[in-house]
Amino acid sequence: MVDTQNVIAPLLEIKDERFDPTKCAEYELLMELGAERLRFLVLDSKKKRVLYLEDYLIGGLPSEKKWANWLAKLSALHPFWGSNLWKSVTVSFNTPYFTLVPEAYFRKEYVNSYLSLVQGDLFETDQILHREVKRIEARNVFTVNKELWEWVLNTYTLQLPAFIHQTNALIEGALALSVLDKEAVLMNLHFEDDFVTLVIVKNDSLLMCNKFAYKAAADMAYFIMFVLDSLQLKPAEVKCRFYGETTPYSEDYQLLQKFLPHLSFGKTPETLVLGEAFEDVPEHRYYSLYTIPFAS
Repeated sequence: MVDTQNVIAPLLEIKDERFDPTKCAEYELLMELGAERLRFLVLDSKKKRVLYLEDYLIGGLPSEKKWANWLAKLSALHPFWGSNLWKSVTVSFNTPYFTLVPEAYFRKEYVNSYLSLVQGDLFETDQILHREVKRIEARNVFTVNKELWEWVLNTYTLQLPAFIHQTNALIEGALALSVLDKEAVLMNLHFEDDFVTLVIVKNDSLLMCNKFAYKAAADMAYFIMFVLDSLQLKPAEVKCRFYGETTPYSEDYQLLQKFLPHLSFGKTPETLVLGEAFEDVPEHRYYSLYTIPFAS
């Protein structure tokens, strides 16, 4: 679809039969941007139906202005993604550094200080953003690549894009779905590349949210069990759901099965409608995309 030195095609492209690219003004564009990944979906907000989904990997491109050049070409050549006529645009940044600050104590002038505790020194290429986590009355403060942030602002100018962190979606989604099982302790694990994001909720309250880099499944399992022990939670008390880039055959899943008796793969949020075109996509795979509406 995009011609750089080689054709860049999506890893996955799914189109619902009801999707009409001439009706972008009636649809919401929800995208997730990471270090080497772009994923987006088109949502009919009235019917809560996912109409389109694409997933791109952009590794291997020159590092200097990699994102700006790549996104500009995709925007120019894609039939509708770069349109400025969307009903709304929400961008979820998948970055490693974030911190949650209670809303009552949040001050804009201190955002650098909040992040320095988790990231250390900030770089000139960093842009600090913050977004409310409504259900817990907190503010998520996070860094993003300034180049990406500026490109989005300069491209989608008709409607001011909403910027969130991936953990906003994962937290809001977990809390919204926990109402179906208020008495249980719910632990959602979201896997991608060499990271796992952990969200634990109970009774509409957030107990823990953290993102952990790891290389070996044993390290990941130790981290999970350490967190549960720190919260004085027994494995038998916790309902654990797997999401993201993982399978029942992964070493991560096989190992945690030994310690967590109530372990299963998550489902698509019941608030969304997915048609037959999505039948072959595992329901847990694009959970971080599917939960963006909870946070936008």
